[in-house]
Amino acid sequence: MSGPALTVLTAPIRPAAQRLYTRLRGIGRRMLKPGSPGLPGSPYPGHYALVRSVVEGLREIRADFNFNPETFAALSRVVYAPANEALLQAAALKRRGTIDFLAAGPVNALFADESDGILQMPEIDLLIVPSEWTIDFYRGVPELVRKARICPCGVDTDVWRPSDVRKEPSAVIYWKSGDERFCEDVEASVRRCGLTPLRVRSRHGEHSLFTPDELRRLLDRSVLAVFLSTFETQGIALAEAWSMNVPTMVWDPRGDAEWRGRRLTAGSSAPYLTPATGAAFREIGELKPALERALQSPGSFQPREWVLANMTDAVCSKRFYELIKGEAGRAG
Repeated sequence: MSGPALTVLTAPIRPAAQRLYTRLRGIGRRMLKPGSPGLPGSPYPGHYALVRSVVEGLREIRADFNFNPETFAALSRVVYAPANEALLQAAALKRRGTIDFLAAGPVNALFADESDGILQMPEIDLLIVPSEWTIDFYRGVPELVRKARICPCGVDTDVWRPSDVRKEPSAVIYWKSGDERFCEDVEASVRRCGLTPLRVRSRHGEHSLFTPDELRRLLDRSVLAVFLSTFETQGIALAEAWSMNVPTMVWDPRGDAEWRGRRLTAGSSAPYLTPATGAAFREIGELKPALERALQSPGSFQPREWVLANMTDAVCSKRFYELIKGEAGRAG
């Protein structure tokens, strides 16, 4: 019986003895503490938003794949490993001839030399990047540019779905970058347009400052959102707002930015922003006119329709599945 066409690997395959030990620990935990679920763990190890979207999207389109198989025998000859520990194992397996084609990205590393240069391993055949401008990170490494292909992940449009709650004259202020004075100036502009600002604090690489439910409730009651971020490789939170049918005004300075202590020149704060989903501004003086135009013609935006056509889990995973099958096929 042949294996699947693709394996998504975000957790290394453990030896049989270690798997048995872990299973017995879980059983013992439930015996000692009835009602306990056993050992804790995410259903989507790795970068949660990316892995969840890829896996659930592949399931929705009924792709021929498996996810984090327990045994080496269950591996496909084509492996996608967007988590570093799994990627290192997959590279070793390719050196041994166990797999034939290895894909990585977009969350293994941002810079070519990050994480000990993991993206520059010669075993990687395909590098997924989330948007066109992020290829600029690899301009000094032609081999990575050659391997790079653009493929964003999707959002769960059933979870990020507007309810029947009545809209209020409010705007979510998604504050990820810029100092607090700048955020306060943005909030003042929002107030001058007759809206109540609802601040949500975020940071690059930080996912515990608010819960998805909190953001969803605020978006659900608001007529629009203002996003403040010096750069985004894709902008998943933006897509979640659009899925809630909330248009976004996006600060897009395209200047100096920082990621984990390293400086970079940002190519975009909203790579997938379109006239259907919102508008961009670069200076604070541009925000109030943009808000006024948006409030005067709310029907000019169709953010949820855009997401349903372009950025659902199924749409993005279908694109990813066809991409990886095509690239693996060309590689023989």
